[in-house]
Amino acid sequence: MTSFSGAWVLVSGASSGIGEEFARQMAREGAHLVLTARSTDRLEQLARKLSAAHHVETQVVSADLAEPGGAEQLCREIDRLGVRIDHVVNNAGFGDVGPFVEADVEKHARMVRLNCEALMRLSRHFLPGMVGRRQGGIIHVASVAGHMPVPFMATYGATKAFVLSFSLALAEEVRKHKVRVCALCPGPVPSGFQAAAGMAPSRVAGAVGLSAEATVTRALEAYEAGEVLCVPGVLNTVQTLSSKFLPRALMVRSAAEAMRRMGRGK
Repeated sequence: MTSFSGAWVLVSGASSGIGEEFARQMAREGAHLVLTARSTDRLEQLARKLSAAHHVETQVVSADLAEPGGAEQLCREIDRLGVRIDHVVNNAGFGDVGPFVEADVEKHARMVRLNCEALMRLSRHFLPGMVGRRQGGIIHVASVAGHMPVPFMATYGATKAFVLSFSLALAEEVRKHKVRVCALCPGPVPSGFQAAAGMAPSRVAGAVGLSAEATVTRALEAYEAGEVLCVPGVLNTVQTLSSKFLPRALMVRSAAEAMRRMGRGK
């Protein structure tokens, strides 16, 4: 059984959406929190609310993990706090929509640094302590998009495929040390992600998406149970299973057509 009471949890991308909800639910369980994102004001406001409501300690460290050296700087700042990180929620990430040939290559480079490199560096920094103590673990927020190529979100889907593969491999490496790694693969979740990615609201997304609250509740249940993969929602589960059995060319073309119908591709 996992007890978050009295444990220190690092949550990246904690200023909104899934990251904020992880912070809320873990604070409710008695976890002390290190919250990080770019938005210092929003983080500090959230930290004050959670401290007052649940009598937990909170620390705020603003960081831009998409910048070169951003993850290393964050690790140094957390080390200076002198707290022992028992659990990490690697949630920070963003996407972009549209034909890759028209993409802003610097934006996509930042996406790869944030979604992949920063997640890898934070994992490498905090896992050795967990392995040495034989407790704790990491939740990596991947996506259903990591289970198949996604035309018109090509870079984003590829970064989440990295997160998924990395998480499953890492989970097996540290299993003998009683440390857990769980890949959370949500579908569309109402948050600031869609606006940042340039995605208009979609009725399809509304049909398959879960709230941030429901998504995080299911993720923590999976983490508690030692599951290495969590795909919340029946429709999302069906979609990911279909990607394993249907011909890949058919899946990719179907995904491209779905993106076009939603006005996200040409």
